[in-house]
Amino acid sequence: TVPICVGPRNLSEIVMAQKQIWFGIPLFPVLRFFP
Repeated sequence: TVPICVGPRNLSEIVMAQKQIWFGIPLFPVLRFFP
């Protein structure tokens, strides 16, 4: 739904943002166990 609202111009930026989010999610438990 986001690409539809934003448009194809920022599609690459949206993909990069999603990659950063998905790569950051697995790091949260690691940061909690190893502060």
